[in-house]
Order: sequence, then structure tokens, then C-alpha cells
Amino acid sequence: MAPPTRRHALLGASALSAALLLPGCGRLPFLGPAPSSCLGPEEELPEFEDSGSRVPPGARVTPYEPSPSRWFNDAGLAVSPDGALIAAAEHPDRSMLGLTDVQGVLLWDTAEGSVVRRIAGAAEGAIAWHPDGTRLAIGDRRHIAIVSVDGELLWNLIGHEDPRDTSARITALAFSPDGTQLASTSKDGTVRLWDVSGDQCGAGHTLQPDAPAPTALSYIAEGTTLVVGGTDVHGRSDPPNHLSHWDPATGERREVLDAQERILVDFGYSADETLVLVTYAPATLEVRAPDGTTSTGPEVSPYTHSARLAVGARSRIALQSPGDLLIWDSATGEETRFEDLLLQRICWSPDESVLYTLDEATGVSAWDGKDWRQFDLP
Repeated sequence: MAPPTRRHALLGASALSAALLLPGCGRLPFLGPAPSSCLGPEEELPEFEDSGSRVPPGARVTPYEPSPSRWFNDAGLAVSPDGALIAAAEHPDRSMLGLTDVQGVLLWDTAEGSVVRRIAGAAEGAIAWHPDGTRLAIGDRRHIAIVSVDGELLWNLIGHEDPRDTSARITALAFSPDGTQLASTSKDGTVRLWDVSGDQCGAGHTLQPDAPAPTALSYIAEGTTLVVGGTDVHGRSDPPNHLSHWDPATGERREVLDAQERILVDFGYSADETLVLVTYAPATLEVRAPDGTTSTGPEVSPYTHSARLAVGARSRIALQSPGDLLIWDSATGEETRFEDLLLQRICWSPDESVLYTLDEATGVSAWDGKDWRQFDLP
């Protein structure tokens, strides 16, 4: 048999490349992550295939039923650096049912509890405020919108991909302390760095942490270190995961911080860079002081597999588990517990005097240490 001609060989290579990128197949690992890029406000976003439409032949699918009582997404709740505003994203269900003509991110006045602005656009992922309070990063499934506090679209950041085994979502966002860099992670398992200094936007390094996909990010050491960790837990058989330190300037991993064989669910830092960890199997709340001293917090719910952590600027820590909310002052040891609360997100005010919570059905509430205050629904 005669060897293939060069034309035939090239056609074969092209067919292979196309096959590796067939819709529904995802991008294969040996191809590396897709490139990141910034799109201006006049540029159109690429059309993405709906990950929910990729169903294997013969599989049974339960149709999704939107609910009129599902007001908010469970992925985003963020308070502004000055504490004056808080942001959360509306759920698409009410729009799907024709109960509202608009959908977006709502901004409330934290003093009054009233809605002051709606920033239009889909937002099914995380939300983060720029350190100067003039802009927000708003995550959706695969892209991130950088918008002004007045709602003007500045940039769309694209590059995060559709994961092969679950639906897409931007799970965490964090600005560097000086506001010149944004870090993002999604269910595709990558961490992407973006240069967002002034009016400029550029794609930076793409980090590839060890599996499973991380769900939390934090800058420490005046922005010279990016900490990556956390996970969405599926069960006790999940593999252990760890915190890792990365150099945001070079994109290189410096060290694995937590090498114990356990599942790290979430983490956070106080202003003095005290590290707080919540783990599953075993369920623990752990505090590590800047000098390396480690202590264990109060007993926590055994259901930390879906826990979320909020670490205040000084010593107050809030841990949300299914049906349980623990508020603990690590300096005084004082504990407050609430039961039968179905919360999706929590965060502290900048001075840690108020804890804000998000429930997808009832919206945003504030606890000042004595009383709960419900914010207005849109």
C-alpha cells in the first residue's frame, strides 16, 4: 500500500483536531486550557453551547421546572469596601416564568435595606468588588463582566470552559489589594489571572491546580501571593485536596500549604492574615495564626460538605452549614448558633459588626449581633 500523500496527511490532522473539539466533548487535557481574552463593551460574546443540553443517548432527563419563589442565585454575595452597598444576583427562574422583564445584579443600601440599582445581565457565578469600590467583577457561567458601580459594562473576560462532567459556573473571584489584577476560577478547574489596571484589560497567566476544581481564592502578603483551595464536595469518597500558594506575577506554584489527607471545603483570611479552614471528613474548624500556631474552633455541624465560611477583619468567624449557622469570636470564645436557617451565602461588613446572609427565596438579611433585619425584595 502506498504511503499517504502530504495532502492526505494534513487532512487527517485537521480531522483529528476538529474531532477533539466536537460539541459536547469538551477540550481534552493534553490540548491545554483555552486562551483567555478581554472583550470590549461593543464586542459580542461568543455563543456557548448549553451544558445542560449535552445528554448521552438513551439517558433519562427530568425537565427543569423554574420556581416563582427562587429569587436569587446561590453563588454571589459581596459587600462594598466601604460597607455602604451589598450585591447579589437575581435567579433566572422568575424571568423564565414571565414574572419580571429584567434580570441582573441588585445593589442594596446596607443602612436602609433598600434596592438602589439593578445592573442588567445574567450572573450565575461569583461577585467581587474592586478595592476602590467603583467597579465589580460579576461571574456568569463561562465569562466575567467588569462593570462600573453605575452599571456601565467595561469588559467581558472569556476563557473559562465548559467542564466535561458538570454545568459551567464561575465559582470564585478576587481582586488583588491594589486592584490591578483579578483572579477567577470556575468548574473547569483552572485559575485565570487578568490584568485590569486602570482602563486597560489583558489576559494573564492560567494556573492549573491539582484536581478537584478549587472554589475559593485569596490574595495575601500585600498581593504577592495567591492562595487557591476549597472544593464542592460530593461525598466522603472524594479525594483529599489542599491549599496551594502561587506567585501571581509568574503564575508558578510556590508550595502546598495543607498536606493533610482530608477534604478542605473552604478557607478565608482575617486582616492580619490569620487563616481559617473548614474541612469535611473529619468536620472541623481550624485557625492558624500568622506565626504558625494552630488551634481548633468549636464543634461544628457534621454536614460541612456544603459549608461556606465568612472570616471577619479581626476575630469574628461565621460558618454556614445546611440548616445551621455558627458565629464565633475567636478572640473571646463567644458563640452564637442559629438553627433551621437555609442560607446560601454569608459575608461580613468591613468592620465585622454586621453579618449579611443570602437565602434564594427570602433574599438578603443582616444580623447586627442582636437583631435580624430583612432587606427589600426587588
